[in-house]
Amino acid sequence: MKQLTMGSDSFLSFVRQAIIVACSVHSVFILLFSILKIPVLIVTNIGSLLLYAAAIWLIASSSFRAIATLFWIDLAGHALISSEVLGWYSGFHFYLLMLIPMCFLYTSCSQTKRIYLIELIILFYLVLDYHSYSKPAMVELSPLFLELMRYANMTIAIGGLTYQIHMYKTLLQQDVSSTESSLTDQLTGLHNRYAILNKIDELFSSSSHTRQPMALVIADIDHFKLLNEQYGQATGDDVLVYVAQILHASVRHNDRASRWGGSEFLLLLPGGSLDSAEKIALRAQKKLSTEPFNVKGKSISVSMTFGVAELLPDEDFNQCLIRADIALQRGKQNGRNRIELASENDAVAASV
Repeated sequence: MKQLTMGSDSFLSFVRQAIIVACSVHSVFILLFSILKIPVLIVTNIGSLLLYAAAIWLIASSSFRAIATLFWIDLAGHALISSEVLGWYSGFHFYLLMLIPMCFLYTSCSQTKRIYLIELIILFYLVLDYHSYSKPAMVELSPLFLELMRYANMTIAIGGLTYQIHMYKTLLQQDVSSTESSLTDQLTGLHNRYAILNKIDELFSSSSHTRQPMALVIADIDHFKLLNEQYGQATGDDVLVYVAQILHASVRHNDRASRWGGSEFLLLLPGGSLDSAEKIALRAQKKLSTEPFNVKGKSISVSMTFGVAELLPDEDFNQCLIRADIALQRGKQNGRNRIELASENDAVAASV
C-alpha cells in the first residue's frame, strides 16, 4: 500500500474526525459503566479521554506519529482491560482490528516494519484470546446484555475499520491528484518544468557508463509576442494549447513533451538520437503547416523554430540543453520556422 502525505488539510480533518468519534464512544461507555457501577472501566474510559485530549494538543504541532501512538495505547489497552473485566464474549477484542489500517499511517516506516507491526497486532490478539477466552469475567452481566454489548462492539469496530479504509482510499486519491496537478502545466496539460526536471534527475541518477542515449528538442513559437499583441492574450493562450497538442501528438509514447516556459517547449527523448529527434521535429513542423490554427473563422499561420541536440558522452543535461538552445537561436537568426541541429562544436560554448 502507498503512503499518505501527512500534514494536508484533508489528513488533518480525518485525524480530527477520528478523535471526535473516539471521544464520543468513550463518553457513552463512561455513562454505561456508571449505570452498571463498574469503577475500573469508568476510570479506563476517562483515561482514554485524557489520551485524546493530549492528541488534540499534538495536532497543533502536526505530531501525527505521536497521535497514532496514543490511538494504539487506547485501543490495545481498552481491549485488554475490558476483556479482562467483562470477559472475552463482551467483544472488546474487536477493537484490535482497527489497529491494522493505522500501520499505514506511519510514513517513515518501511514496508517490512509495517508487516512486523501487523504481525505484532495478530500476536497480541492471539495471546489475549488464549488468556481471556475461557477465563471467567470479573464482573458478570446478564447473557442478553452481554450479547447486545458484543454485537455493539463488533458494529463499532467494523464501522471504524471501514471508515479508516474509506478515508485512506480517499486521501490517497487526493494525494495522487495533488501530485499530478503539481507536475502539470495548467494551461496546456503538458508536463511543466518541475516535472521534466524530475524526469531528467531520474535519467541522470545512473552512472555515465550505464546511462542510456538521450536527445532533446527545444522549440519556440515564432513571433509569439507579436501574435499576442495583434490578437489578444486569450488567443495567445489558445495558440499555446494548440501547439502543445501538436507536440504531444508528434512524440513517441516514452518521450516527454513539456512546457519549458513562456512560448518555449522542451521535448525529452530518452533513448533518442539526433536523427530520431530531428524526425520528431519534422513531424511537428509538418503538423503545424497542415493543421492551421483557426480563430473566429480565420486561419492563422503558426510556426516554430526547433533546436535539436543529442547527449554527448560525458556531457550533462545542462550542457546538452545549452547546445540545443544555441541551435534554436541560430535557427531564429537564419529566418525562423526551421529545424537547427546542434553540433559538437557548440559544446565548446556550452562548457564556457
